[in-house]
Amino acid sequence: MTAESVLEETFSSISPAEFFYRNKQMAGFSNPTQAVYTVVRELVENSLDACDTARQFPDVQVSVSNPVSDEVVITVSDNGTGVPHEQVPDAFGRILYGSKYSSRQRRGTFGLGVTMAVLYGQITTDSAALIHTRPTNNEGREYRVLIDVQKNEPIVDSVQAKPRETPGTTVTIHMRGDSLRSRERIIEYLRLSAVGTPHAQILVNITDDFKDSFGPYDELLPPLPQDNKPHPRSADVELLRRIIKSSPTKSLEELLVNSFQQLGRKRASKILNFLNFSSRTNVSNLSRKEVALLSDGLRKFDGFGRPDSSCLSPIGKESFVKSVQASTNSEIIDYACTDPSDCDGFPFIIEAVLATGEMFPTGKVPSLYRFANRVPLLYDPTEDVFSKVIRQLNWTRYGLDSGMRVAVYLHFCSTRVPYKAAGKQSIASACNISEEALTLLRYLGRSLRKRVRTKRNAGRAERRMRKFESYFETIIESAASLADIDHFPDSAHMVKSLFEVE
Repeated sequence: MTAESVLEETFSSISPAEFFYRNKQMAGFSNPTQAVYTVVRELVENSLDACDTARQFPDVQVSVSNPVSDEVVITVSDNGTGVPHEQVPDAFGRILYGSKYSSRQRRGTFGLGVTMAVLYGQITTDSAALIHTRPTNNEGREYRVLIDVQKNEPIVDSVQAKPRETPGTTVTIHMRGDSLRSRERIIEYLRLSAVGTPHAQILVNITDDFKDSFGPYDELLPPLPQDNKPHPRSADVELLRRIIKSSPTKSLEELLVNSFQQLGRKRASKILNFLNFSSRTNVSNLSRKEVALLSDGLRKFDGFGRPDSSCLSPIGKESFVKSVQASTNSEIIDYACTDPSDCDGFPFIIEAVLATGEMFPTGKVPSLYRFANRVPLLYDPTEDVFSKVIRQLNWTRYGLDSGMRVAVYLHFCSTRVPYKAAGKQSIASACNISEEALTLLRYLGRSLRKRVRTKRNAGRAERRMRKFESYFETIIESAASLADIDHFPDSAHMVKSLFEVE
């Protein structure tokens, strides 16, 4: 055997399913405790997204049971759109396949979560995932789905008609896991999910020991995010090549105007003239070097406006305040929201609620509850950009002392969240996210300082009022004694009038 043939034999490729089978921890399956939490999280995310698409107030039911030993059965049911029958095998049996690859805000990102749940259940219990779904205007069917790991293809173990009263989907996963240790984390996740989706009702039953419901906290159905054209600053070389491939007969000016937002003919002509391109050039004639030059020019041009934010779905002031207040019985200090900005051309908005209440722990820094596209982030807080930013501020300057119980609920929404890993638990410090977050938190800090001063002044005024009441009572008693009067007139209204004048 020659050296060349030996070298050839060492090279091979693996499927996405094989990759994540070998690297389960990258998708949030690093241990039995986190695995249970991750499966619940991924199934609930899919359910909430399906309900949003169906324009339904979400009614999501979560069940976690332990039928035998360390085997956990997780079932999540929703009243969403249901899954088209022809899409069920691939949607649940093919890694990196789904409906999440669009230019609008979605909870899911990679088309990975639910299929990873199916894969984890399969490799730990040799069980198929059970999917009972009914799309709108169709019948209900029940599927048993497995994954061919080497080929990254679905295996449909069985399919049968099964009635379902309303459209929606129920998914059941059998897996090895630790439901006892993951219990509190699951409850916290579902509680915060109702905060991030105030119009949702989430029912939970964990091993029949814990039954509860969270939400709804608001009766407002948020507008559905819209698919948008990409912003020119997102035009890297690969994106431009794909756009050119889809429209090979267009002129360069037509391609720019029709493919991107913030680009009218006047601005497109200005950019092309600066780059020494003819606006009438057929895009299929561009060389690789010219495509790279065009990409560089679009990404560096500073004359573009802020990106269109209709593709985003922030929680909103009224709904966010209601959900935080109702779920924690807290006092709201303030709400703040940034203007739409972009990270490499992908729009984002950051909004936050500052609250104080007995359920929050004390500390030198406010407790931070993080959300990304309405999804709570519970793991890896020290790696998250917002955890780092909130610690940059000296909160004692804003009146926070070690005995105060203050929290910040911070929501980052974007068409592309820069997660640090496929587990989607922490956000990277990319582009200008840190600067936007810092400005937002400083504003909330000033609101906190104003509230602390107001309460401090109110307490000082109350103490003075009590002193004056004591003085007035002494004066009245003395005057009544000199006048030989047994009945003392009430002095409270006089003291109140005095302080109203002040």
